[in-house]
Amino acid sequence: MAKHATGLPVPKTLRAIVFGIIFLAAGKGHCDIVPEKVNLSRGFAVEMALRKNIDLRVEALNSSMAETDVARSRGFYNPFFSVSATGGVSAVPGDPFFKTTSGLASIGLTQYIPTGGSIAASTQTGFTNAEVEDSGTSTKDWQSSVGITVTQPLLKNSGKETTEVSITLAASAHQDSLERLRLVISDTVLAVITSYNHLYALRQVLESRLTALNSAQNFLDEIRNQIKPAPLQNMEIANAEFAIAQRRKDLVEAERNVRDQEASLRYLIGMEPKTQLIPVDPPSRLEPQETEDQAVKDALEFRPDLKQLQLTLTSSQLQERVARHQSLPDLSVTASGGLTGTGGSIGNSFQQIGDRPGSFWSVGMLFSVPLGNTSAINDYRKSKIRAEQVQNQVKALAWKIRNDVEADMRALLSARLQMQMADKSLQFAEQRLDEYRKNHKAGTTTVQDVLNAENDLISARNAQLDAVETFANAVTKLWRDTGKLLDRLGVHIDTSHPADLANEKMPTPAPERAVSTDAGESKKPGSTDMPAAPVSDGKVALPDSEMQVNGGRITTKAEKEQGEVKASRKDSADKVSAQTKEGEKEAAGMVAGEQATVFAGKAENAAATGKYTIKVGEYTVKSALANAKKKVQRAGLSPVVKKGPTKKEPMLGLYIGEFPDRESARKELDKLRSVNAKGLIIKSGAGKYSVYAGSYVNRKYAAKELERLAALGIKLSMKNISVSVPTSLLTAGSFPTREAAMNEAAKLEKQGLKPVVIENGK
Repeated sequence: MAKHATGLPVPKTLRAIVFGIIFLAAGKGHCDIVPEKVNLSRGFAVEMALRKNIDLRVEALNSSMAETDVARSRGFYNPFFSVSATGGVSAVPGDPFFKTTSGLASIGLTQYIPTGGSIAASTQTGFTNAEVEDSGTSTKDWQSSVGITVTQPLLKNSGKETTEVSITLAASAHQDSLERLRLVISDTVLAVITSYNHLYALRQVLESRLTALNSAQNFLDEIRNQIKPAPLQNMEIANAEFAIAQRRKDLVEAERNVRDQEASLRYLIGMEPKTQLIPVDPPSRLEPQETEDQAVKDALEFRPDLKQLQLTLTSSQLQERVARHQSLPDLSVTASGGLTGTGGSIGNSFQQIGDRPGSFWSVGMLFSVPLGNTSAINDYRKSKIRAEQVQNQVKALAWKIRNDVEADMRALLSARLQMQMADKSLQFAEQRLDEYRKNHKAGTTTVQDVLNAENDLISARNAQLDAVETFANAVTKLWRDTGKLLDRLGVHIDTSHPADLANEKMPTPAPERAVSTDAGESKKPGSTDMPAAPVSDGKVALPDSEMQVNGGRITTKAEKEQGEVKASRKDSADKVSAQTKEGEKEAAGMVAGEQATVFAGKAENAAATGKYTIKVGEYTVKSALANAKKKVQRAGLSPVVKKGPTKKEPMLGLYIGEFPDRESARKELDKLRSVNAKGLIIKSGAGKYSVYAGSYVNRKYAAKELERLAALGIKLSMKNISVSVPTSLLTAGSFPTREAAMNEAAKLEKQGLKPVVIENGK
């Protein structure tokens, strides 16, 4: 018999009957096949949305189209190749030259230049054949030329800014589309987290409704099974039956709310199958670190919509300057020159150009202006007004952003107070129900009194869930309004190939078969565990994992294991801290990240495989390993990283207390998880278990976490503990003799390392 949040027993048979009623009441669509269940972490929900959300794909394609516009605008500088040919015959009766035949052909290449002008190179050839009417004789001369023509405007259409205005505007539009993409991603992530938190709260409400129904059913069974009927038995039965009817109605409504919210979340994360989503991460209680002034400053610096408007202002100011320039008169200079040749044939004419050419040149100037110039002047006036309009829009949006952030801060303060009051109300409601139950057993209260107390507890619990959800959503909205939400969640966007985001494919998680966990337990079919949440309850800086959108693709770094989750699942891992497990994940990520280096080292040393190698050191900190690897590379060697031995490291543990059995320790661990603490369990001997809220190398960070938890009412102390952590072994090179290895080791010593020559395989 299972127990739920209110501590009431839940008969399995009754639970199955109730859910059968729910599915029948929900309609035909819910009674054909019971959908599979998927345990969904918040981080994985965000990752799925980034990969599969349809709205994000649409916006990514807009960015791709803007990118093609940039490439198209640069086609202005493509050279123009031209070929032309003309020919004709003219005859005039009575003229000595009765008939004239002519032909002309030319080939040219024109290139526009940034100053607004153009350079054209061309060659042409032609002939004229005149026939005499009486004698029937004719003369035919070929004339060819090769020349260059340069045209440069001096007023209108001159200058690089005017010439490249279309390129600049296209680049600005592309950047605007990327900021728009960031804005849509941020809004989508906000919607996913908000929807996820609401689904979690609704499922908790559903559980409390089911528990309340079971409690009323138990009261009814208890009353009916009394050996000696009480004086008010019929009234008590009526009260219990009325409560059952009401709670069944509430349960059906709660189930419908869950289904509706699941559908909303499935759309956001792009999950088409009608799978039951089981959120596993409660809404976060983590406090934001920003002050109001810092939040306003961040918002004015990072908000994508403000960046969009600033880009629009820059484009409008550019168009204003260009329009002013285009209102000037058109004054241009043209100069041309080249070589000529004549002959009886086309070949002779070009040969003369090479041997003894003639020459030609010309210089000209063209000035034109429309009288009144009304069109250009009004274009300039309009662009000037538009620039002023956008400038005012920027000021208005900046003002609105400040108001939004200040409102978020006020909402956060209100949500914090409501959450604290809701926690106290829930505590008092639980105590009140316990007293009513005791009095009922003593015969001093009626069933209706207990049912009323249960209703009050349900209301208090739902109010507490709503308060925590409101607080978590207020923090998330604050980060969104400051433009820092994606950074807080470790999501980075590589804008070089936005189309990849639209083409990203991610397999839908398959329903789970019965699989064994790390603790040797078996999960029930129909419940799928997805990867640990990169979002990690909305932490300010995610230490557990980080998602990156590289070229539109999302890659998740090696996820570090959260201590409280693993400690609560593994009966056989009492002596292993969550920090140790996290370190193993980090070391695995370091080894995976160094594969390219390892392969490079193997390729380089394949021809010089030897008996000796250089052991650089064993590292537990990733940054120290990276620094040592750089020094090895500077010495001209190829670093190789592999898994090293486990070491005992002294750390500072935030000690909660000692518990007589593992179940008690696990309950305490669950409390720590609700406040986002990295809890861990260590078996302290004599069958007892010590619970810690985390382990730290840096005393400053440990003190900061201790202060945070103390503010939440958690009493703890700082103790020195020893934790087993994995290491990464760094070696370099492979040498046939010890002397050769020693020579290279001397180079590493100059880099500040302490290398040791060892035999390979040791």
